[in-house]
Amino acid sequence: MADQEVIVKKKKVVVEAHHGGAWKVAYADFVTAMMAFFLLLWLLNATEQEVLDGISNYFTPTAITSSGSSGSGGLFGGATATNPGPVQENQETSILTEESTATGELEAPNPGEGARQEVSTGSAGDVDFEREEKTFNTTKRLMEKSLDELPPELQDLKETIKIDVTEEGLRIQILDNRRKSGFVRGTPELTDQARQALRFATQYIERLPNQLSLTGHTDADELPSDNWRLSAQRANSGRRELAAQGLPEQRFETVVGKADSDLLVPDEPTAAQNRRISIVLLRRAPYPDDRPAPPSIVNPVE
Repeated sequence: MADQEVIVKKKKVVVEAHHGGAWKVAYADFVTAMMAFFLLLWLLNATEQEVLDGISNYFTPTAITSSGSSGSGGLFGGATATNPGPVQENQETSILTEESTATGELEAPNPGEGARQEVSTGSAGDVDFEREEKTFNTTKRLMEKSLDELPPELQDLKETIKIDVTEEGLRIQILDNRRKSGFVRGTPELTDQARQALRFATQYIERLPNQLSLTGHTDADELPSDNWRLSAQRANSGRRELAAQGLPEQRFETVVGKADSDLLVPDEPTAAQNRRISIVLLRRAPYPDDRPAPPSIVNPVE
């Protein structure tokens, strides 16, 4: 038998390179995103509509005036727990327009610095009374409009803040009410309610150049042994909070306490509204002697 040629075939096996675990990272990111998405859907379904509206307003604030440091980026820029209402640019009564400012521009170029940087068309300190009065009344309307547009969960602020125009100037009062107090009882310590109210007021105060007068008040029986000291300390607590919001110390002309000597509701000496801080933006133009006094917020003229 003839020798046969033996043919041996060798198959070369090519080993593919290791793929690594990159796909696992991508898959984990996908699963995490899906979990977050379904969690968000569950939260949206379980949350009340009022809260959803507040969140929506926070992230989509109404355009406001660019003057000053307050606005949609800060407290009270929109209609939420921290943004009860912006000042809209398209309002005909904007307090920062030429028509509503007093002689020499009541608008402050830098928040809280108006009185030191105003440009007057007359002599120093010469301010037209009618224009200043118009500015005060416009500011009052804008503040009241913002308070009216507060969401339901912030309606207590509407009862806490009262604004009127007096012979002294534009007065903003932070009042106690039956449900929420501005101070810890018998102490000068501000509550969150009072701080919110003061932050709201600061947005408008900083846009006007007028000097400020702060007065603390108590009711008839809160701390009978030393209501004078307590009321003065509360006024000073309000000053410190306003300063913390950016108002310069030069804006504060007087800080006084009147105890229960100037009750807001005289017929009810122990009424909650008697416990309050009054912030007055003092007039720069003298109040005319022949002009009747503005109506009181307690007994308004019909």
